[in-house]
Amino acid sequence: MATWTLLGSETKRQLLLLLKRRGQLTLDEAEAATGLTRPTLREHLTQLERDGLVRRSTERRGRGRPRLLYRLTPAGAQLFPNRDGVLLGRLLDFLKEEGAEELLRRFFERYWTERLQAARQRLASAQTPEARLAALRDFLEEEGFTPEIVVSEQGVEIRECNCPFAETIRHTRLPCYLEARFFEQLLGREAVRVAYIPDGSPACSYAFDSPPEAAQ
Repeated sequence: MATWTLLGSETKRQLLLLLKRRGQLTLDEAEAATGLTRPTLREHLTQLERDGLVRRSTERRGRGRPRLLYRLTPAGAQLFPNRDGVLLGRLLDFLKEEGAEELLRRFFERYWTERLQAARQRLASAQTPEARLAALRDFLEEEGFTPEIVVSEQGVEIRECNCPFAETIRHTRLPCYLEARFFEQLLGREAVRVAYIPDGSPACSYAFDSPPEAAQ
């Protein structure tokens, strides 16, 4: 996910803040609010759209040309501060304090079962080990794991360089156990975790001793 500092442009930050406050913007409105020229604004908005932070649509109002509207995407909205992680952590702690560990376990197992079903559908059309690994990499990328898959003579290593469940892991390690099982059930091979982010590694890595096949 991008951050304000990574945007590298005060104009882009200004436009995103305007979109957050107003919900949507036309080029005319952006020009009036910023004092910048339309070509400059169009260039920045196009870059933000390319980065997946802004989307555009058209709105027809009576006769004449439809107007172009810009809005934040969900990824753009996530740039702004929120306390979802804090609230989630408090909820997990509360459930454990109330003796609901079994309920927590069932929730996470159901979620990972749904992930497994979705991943199997993605890999179903892949006909070779290479294609299956590519499909798996795309699946993990979409989920926010920033994956790397390394194939060598010793086998295959899947590295998850980002943990999208980082706040959850601070309160329960159930997702870590289920992630290893997820790979074993999906790929039909024993998964050996050789690196672990909570232990200080830059990634959670899983090693397989041979190219994985898609489990049926």
